[in-house]
Amino acid sequence: MTAPAWLGIGAQRSGTTWLTDLLCQHPEVGLGVNGKKEQHLLHKVGDGVEPERAYTELFPPGPVARGEWTPQYLRHATAPATAARLLGADAPVLAVLRDPVERFLSAMRLAATRAKSPWPYPVPITVQAFSGFYADQLAMWAHAVGRERMVVMVYEQVRRDPQSAVDLVWARLGRGPVPLRDVDRPSRSSSHAEWTPPAGLVDSLRVLYRPQVDRLAGEWELDLSDWTTTRS
Repeated sequence: MTAPAWLGIGAQRSGTTWLTDLLCQHPEVGLGVNGKKEQHLLHKVGDGVEPERAYTELFPPGPVARGEWTPQYLRHATAPATAARLLGADAPVLAVLRDPVERFLSAMRLAATRAKSPWPYPVPITVQAFSGFYADQLAMWAHAVGRERMVVMVYEQVRRDPQSAVDLVWARLGRGPVPLRDVDRPSRSSSHAEWTPPAGLVDSLRVLYRPQVDRLAGEWELDLSDWTTTRS
């Protein structure tokens, strides 16, 4: 059976491109045969837009543990059940979470970086606000694939100690550690534009996300002391 050996699901603007590059420094860990970090196919299979083989054939069995990381999967409601059906029993599901207010602001800067004038409004604000509902989204995934296969990491901690983070994932894949290189190389998805939030937006986001943050700390036993923007 062809299937991903590992699956990254989120969160957007939480260093997933950078972290995927680090994971793939292991000679026995890689991406699908088309070389893409983000396949954007799992939800399409779930929605009936693409056949299963369009996805599974990208991950043939072999010595390389092949996977992908598409951040949109975390918030897409058909992706968890599709993953539960298509993934191998031992395939870990990876998520890295960033302070949700900081993640929102980064997403808007990226929208401004990539936009042609005028950039879409208000879709980015609406979508990016929902994208920070990590506790709800993780609950959806845990229900579908089983909490035991999920590896949930905190972005700010991973940035400080990426070697420990990738060693953890490699161990779940049955691979030993290798020393990382170029951990400070800029991500290919870095944003360059400025974006100033409207008055009151950040305060509203703090109120919106605090129940989510409290649930993450309690339900997933995460140390979220670095999320000072949301908690302030």
